[in-house]
Formats: sequence, C-alpha cells, structure tokens
Amino acid sequence: MDKRLKHTKINSSKKAVPLVLAIGYIFVSLLLFSHLLSSQAFAFNPKGQTVTFSDFSFIRDIASTNNRVFFATTGGLIVYNKFSESWEQPLTGKYGIDDNDIRRVWADHFGQDIYVQSSTELFKYDSLVERWYQISELPQLLSEQKVVAPPKVMFAPKGFNYLNDGRLVDQEGRYYTFNNTIEDATGTLWIGTWGLGAATASGTSGHIDLLPYGLLQNRVNAILMDEEFLWLAGAIIDNYRSGITIFDPEYNEFEHIESGLSRDFPALDINCLASNENFVFAGSELGIMVFDRQTLQPVDRLKRRDGLTDENVLSLAIRGDSIFAGTASGLNLILPATDSQRVTGPAELFGQIIYDLELVDTTLWIAASRGAYRWFFTTGKLQLFQDPHLIIFSKCLAIERWQEFLWLASSDGLLRLNLKTGQTEPYRSVTIDRNYRALAVNDTIAVASSSLGFTMLFHDNPKPYTREFTTDDGLPSSYIFDLKLQGDYLWIGSDKGLTRFLWNNPSRVD
Repeated sequence: MDKRLKHTKINSSKKAVPLVLAIGYIFVSLLLFSHLLSSQAFAFNPKGQTVTFSDFSFIRDIASTNNRVFFATTGGLIVYNKFSESWEQPLTGKYGIDDNDIRRVWADHFGQDIYVQSSTELFKYDSLVERWYQISELPQLLSEQKVVAPPKVMFAPKGFNYLNDGRLVDQEGRYYTFNNTIEDATGTLWIGTWGLGAATASGTSGHIDLLPYGLLQNRVNAILMDEEFLWLAGAIIDNYRSGITIFDPEYNEFEHIESGLSRDFPALDINCLASNENFVFAGSELGIMVFDRQTLQPVDRLKRRDGLTDENVLSLAIRGDSIFAGTASGLNLILPATDSQRVTGPAELFGQIIYDLELVDTTLWIAASRGAYRWFFTTGKLQLFQDPHLIIFSKCLAIERWQEFLWLASSDGLLRLNLKTGQTEPYRSVTIDRNYRALAVNDTIAVASSSLGFTMLFHDNPKPYTREFTTDDGLPSSYIFDLKLQGDYLWIGSDKGLTRFLWNNPSRVD
C-alpha cells in the first residue's frame, strides 16, 4: 500500500512538472508574440499610409521591363507605364529605405521583382506589404534592356537644342546632361537627364519627348486646393528650377509655371497662395504675383509702390475682387484686385507680423505677432481677441475655420471657438517650439505641425486625445509648412516635397 501510494505520488509529480513548464512556456510565448506584434505595429508603417511627391528631375539610373520603366531619382523611385503612356504612383514613403539615397535600380523582364542599391546596401521591394527588405546580393535577372550612348543626332523638344555629346540646352542657356540612356526590347530609348527629368525617344526617328513628373522644387510653403488641382509653391533654396507646380491628384499629372524665365515672373520665394474665379495670387518676398487661371500667365505684380506696407507677403485672403494681404509688417486691403488699386488697412496692426488670415462672413480674423484680431473691414473696427485660457495670449500663428467653429493656434496649443455661442475650448497638449505653425481641421480631427512632424487631435472623441506623427511614420521631414485635409487624405507641404498621408487609415491603430 505504501509503495503504491509512493509510486502514485512520484508519477503525479512527474506529470505536474512538465504541465507547469508547458503552461509557463505558452504564457511566455504569448507575451513574446504579443510584443512582436506590438513592435511590428510600431516599426512598420501601415500599407498606403504615405506617398511623397518631390523634385524628380535628377535621375541616377533606369531599369526597363516589358511594361514599365523605373527611374531612380534623387527624390525616390518613380514608375512610368509604357502601355498607358502615363505615370503610376511613385514608390516613395515606403518603410525600410531612404528615398533620397537610391543610386541604382534593377527589375526583371516582367517587373515582378524590383531591386535598388543605396550608398551602402541592396534592397528588394515587397509590393504585398509595400516595404523594402535588405538583401545580401543581387540575383541573376532576365532583362532585355541595354545601356547605350546618346545618339549623335536627335531632334530636341520645343524650346531646346540638342548637342551631340548628349545634352539639351534651353533658351536660358541651361544645360541638361543625359545621365542615363537605355534601349528596351522594342528599340525605344529611355533617357534620364540631370535636372530635366525623364524623357523618351524613338530609336529610328530620334525625336525626344520629355515626360515631366513631380515638383519644380522640393520646399512646399503653400498648398492651394481647388475643385480639381493642388497648386504648390515655396522657397527656392538651392533648386535649379523654381516656380508654381499644378498637380492633378486624380490623374497623377503635373504642370509647371516656371519662374526666372522672364521679368514678368522672376525667381523668388513664394510664401502663400490664394485664388478667386479668374486669378491665382502668390504672396512672395517681392509682393503679390497675379496669374490668369486659364492661360497660367502672370498678368500683374503688386508691390510697395502699389501701396503695400511691406513687399514680404506672408498670408492672403480673397473676397471677390478684393485682396487681404498679411505682410511682415502689417495688413493691407487692396481694392479691387486688378486695374487701379486702393490700399487701406488697420493702422493698429502696423509693424506686426501677419501669419494667417481667415474670412468669416463680413469679418476678417487675423493671426498676428501680438495676438488674434477680428477686423470689421466694412466699418474699420478692429477687436483684439481675449482668450480666457491664455493659449492665444501673445503670438497667434494660424487660424482655420470648420463649419461653426474657428480654430486658433499658438506655440502653447490649440483653441476652438464656437462662432455662434462664443464658447471656447482649449487643447494644451498640442504644442510647438517654432515660429510658424500649419493647421488643418475637419469634423473629426485637427492637425497642427509640431517640432517632430505633426500632431493629430481627435477632437470628436468623447475624451479627445492626440497622436504625434514623425519621420518614423513615413514623413520625409519634420519641417512642415502647410497642411490641407481632403477626404481621407492629409496633404503635407514640407522642405522635402508634398506628402499624401492617409489619416483615416483603417490599418493603423491610434
């Protein structure tokens, strides 16, 4: 009896130990798996979250497949569809690689596998999860393209001359070298220029067709949205070409109004954009440029001699044919927008920096260096906004209206003002330590530029909360100058181009 009991106890003990270990192993495994999923969620951007459009005119390498051509540019990898003769979405903003550091590109004949080389590493693109993976060596690829020298005789596009050493020269005397030239299986030439973007030519006729794509310059200070297009402009910095870029997001097409080609539109930094039915207005460091919407030609430039208190125009608002211009030292109202002008403005704002303007019915709200103001421009009365929460205590950096609410931004946070009731609600968690601020609002979120990128405030939640988005989330830069909301997308203007951000991404956990 004792032996049986002892034996039973021993057997029971032997079974219990593995069971405990198994349970512990499963528990630890679940913890590790949960941690892995969590770290993956933070490490990898959700599919389709960001795409960045920038200056793609400097091409380092080309790869051709049976139906596509891949151009490795200083702004990332762009894709041209041979069959539709149109550009596809660029392969930018994908996790795992620096878009600005792609030096070489390869693809197999069917375009299923894409490989690139950066300054130090090789990568393969996984289209299923839209990310790049490092690889140790380049595999053998089936490809029928061949690298060729630029032909001695070619027929240049309008406005250019072709030199037999493989260069185009424009009417301004600027040279654009053929950095890469390949011939595909059909005998078509695909050309990568240094400064003018992609081009193609028939191997028999030699007629060169430019394939313009992307922005004229990388820095986007201002985004103007109308029914069909995005108008983009910014500072020149060190760009070879500059001006205004017009982007059609639906058809993925670009058109350019290049500056510096005539005295009517000199090369200058553009700070802001606004429009009415007939004209587009660009506030610049040298006054206000006026463009005809139909012809895209400059028709006027308003300067100090036209009554501006300062030619450095930082903000614009348009009401009919009247222009409200916020400058680095005051506010001007120009009546009318064309022909002879009459300029007025509140004397109390003289010497103040006018960062932003927002028209609300028959009043103009003003974000200025000494606070926020409301100007009754029909009577000339000016009121200083008194914020009971002291968020807009001194400097107001941005103003945005959404339905019956007015949002105001400072370095200390955001303030929401109900225009009907006068009730205010502060959001101190949205802060910044810079002297500029971009702001965009809809019925669900408010987005404001921050020191690291931008902060998204989910204000419609019963308990409003924020989330910060940075370069780790696919942003090309933390320097953001303008924000615009359009449906499920947030358009971001930075010093590295225009980024389309899927703010309402169902794959992301906020």
